[in-house]
Amino acid sequence: MPDHPRRPTEPLLLFELRRVGHGALAVLLASGVAGCRDEAESAGVSAGSGGDSGTQGGETSTGGDETAADLDVRPNWHQDIAALVTARCVSCHREGGLAFPMSSYEKTAPWATVMAHATADRQMPPWHAVETDECTPPHAFENDARLTDEEIEQIGAWADLGAPEGDPMQAAPLPEPMSAALADPTAVMTMGGAVTIEREGDVLDQFHCLSFDPGTTEDVYLDGMQVVAGNSKVLHHILIFIDESADSASWPSGVLEDCGGGSGAEGATLVGAWLPGAFPIETPDDVGIRLPAGARLVFNVHYHAAVTGPQVDDSTGLALRWSSERPQWISEFGLVGAPGDGASLTGEFLIPAGATGHTETLDWEVPDVGDGDIRIWSIGHHMHKVGVDMKTTVLRGGQEHCLAQTPRWDYGWQRLYEYDMPVDDVFAVEPGDVVRVRCTYDNTLNNPFVVEALSEVGLVEPQDVRLGEGTLDEMCLAGIGVAVRP
Repeated sequence: MPDHPRRPTEPLLLFELRRVGHGALAVLLASGVAGCRDEAESAGVSAGSGGDSGTQGGETSTGGDETAADLDVRPNWHQDIAALVTARCVSCHREGGLAFPMSSYEKTAPWATVMAHATADRQMPPWHAVETDECTPPHAFENDARLTDEEIEQIGAWADLGAPEGDPMQAAPLPEPMSAALADPTAVMTMGGAVTIEREGDVLDQFHCLSFDPGTTEDVYLDGMQVVAGNSKVLHHILIFIDESADSASWPSGVLEDCGGGSGAEGATLVGAWLPGAFPIETPDDVGIRLPAGARLVFNVHYHAAVTGPQVDDSTGLALRWSSERPQWISEFGLVGAPGDGASLTGEFLIPAGATGHTETLDWEVPDVGDGDIRIWSIGHHMHKVGVDMKTTVLRGGQEHCLAQTPRWDYGWQRLYEYDMPVDDVFAVEPGDVVRVRCTYDNTLNNPFVVEALSEVGLVEPQDVRLGEGTLDEMCLAGIGVAVRP
């Protein structure tokens, strides 16, 4: 991790993070509240809570008496930093959220130096679909979480000053925080019974299917879906299917165990996916996902048991928002790559032990489906822990149109990126187009996520990695949301 240009000293925690590599800081900041505090305190950094005072390696102190001059120091929490944190951070950094809470000065100030380094290195806020020398996406993305250079500099300056609180009487108005919850859901469903996840020797990955009954008596059109994660410690990813025949209604307690990588229900259609760090899936205006009357929703849940104790229970739920009025555009969702359907791969999918800069490239030709307009409105990338970079493009007439690139792939933060453009204006797909998915891997000990994956099964040296469903295998998949108008 590069040093922040203005940081004269740094706590032991940051030295250790820089030593092990870029991914470690993201892992720390993405971990739960207790995990963050335990790791920080074991490295000599007090994480603080409530009204308690804390220190960061001797740099930052909170609490204590402030003079009148101290109240005027800028930037300070009340006049500058609180509004920024509220707008960009607290959707995840909240009580019960994905990371340690930043709901008050007392809970945030002890992390000022960590914040300065994470934002200067652009690891936080997590946002990985960025412009590169080889990729300029066709449109901007909605809810782009990236900080401006001025905002990053302000956080660094606040940390340098010792994270002053400032005068609460001069506090700037706080914006409405970005919500990680689906607004105005029509229905919220929970599992019929909990699933127990238990590690069995070196078998870390389990696939169970969950069935939900939305109770619809007429065709409706979904414009919002949210997975309500139960036990996030064991959730690797979720594929979302529509079971039009309601075959899954016969499963005891709505659960089909060991269902593999599919839906477990004959004829079910894939309509979306959930990954760690994802926000709700919301379609553009006048675009909907058809949910037939009487149909059920099925989750294929990939559980990863590496971090569990003897056993862990999960009770994951689903929130939906719909309208009975048919929109102009019907949304569909597809997976392109490996192990996708129909993508061509030259040779064997193999990432040799010790390989760095290794690439796998897969092509899929868009079929001729007759008349109709097809627009790409969202894209998401999926690899496992050996991946470091992924790019999805469309090849047409000798030109390459880049849809998205995630050059600093982070397994812990995956999401669908939705284009910030009316559906009539987003990228149109034509028959004969070739969708190309390129994944780059680093299968060495310089990749901290490889170190993490090996440690889960008691290994210390890189192994050959092949295509597979398990976390210690690899994938190269682009999830593409398209809107179709007949």
